[in-house]
Amino acid sequence: MKKLLSFIAIIVLLSFPLYAQTDTLRIVAFGNSTTAFRKGVEKVFSVRLQEKLVAAGFNVAVINAGVGSSHTGSIRDNDFAKVRHGMDRFESDVLSHSPHWIIINFGLNDAYQDQGIGGESRIPLTQYRRNIKYYIEKIEEQGGKVILLPPNPLGSKYEQFRIDQVRKYADCIRDIAKEQDLILVDSWELFYGHANAIHTDKNIDFLYLDGIHPNDEGHELIAEALFKQLCKKIKTL
Repeated sequence: MKKLLSFIAIIVLLSFPLYAQTDTLRIVAFGNSTTAFRKGVEKVFSVRLQEKLVAAGFNVAVINAGVGSSHTGSIRDNDFAKVRHGMDRFESDVLSHSPHWIIINFGLNDAYQDQGIGGESRIPLTQYRRNIKYYIEKIEEQGGKVILLPPNPLGSKYEQFRIDQVRKYADCIRDIAKEQDLILVDSWELFYGHANAIHTDKNIDFLYLDGIHPNDEGHELIAEALFKQLCKKIKTL
């Protein structure tokens, strides 16, 4: 009888579904225009990530929940852009999918100062931090895991004060990732590291369509970094 039970236990373990075998791994890319599908970009990072994971043998669905001009708050917080912002669509665009993983990529619109140098950001840094942490909390309550992307650096066409302001929001994401022991895919390191390897200088303009939105080469850098991180994590499940 014991031998029979042991045999049954082995069969059950061998047939237990892994993401790479039977279940669909659901990943949501949640962000603004640097996440969203965009004219001029053949394949944004969410598309590239799915292709890479499928080629590696994983059964995966990467859902793009990027909306251009959106920030982490609600339209009630700042309505400069008349779109559904992060808080307005978090339930419908993210939680409703019960994702195993969520990639959070906000900050460029949160940081933007409409009145120019010295002006207020659309979403103050303290509120931005609260919003990001809220998303993380709700995803983890649902059993999902989080990857953080900071707002990507700006190209040389932008004023230094705007570059510095975005850096503050990127630093905030780095701090949260460190505090909560989350995966961070740092586009600043990716972009500047790639630029130095190719051009031996700090000019990253060749990675953009317009100085702010990554082109296909920029999206490929992000997708490859995400792929490597996810492969390590998925294979340990």
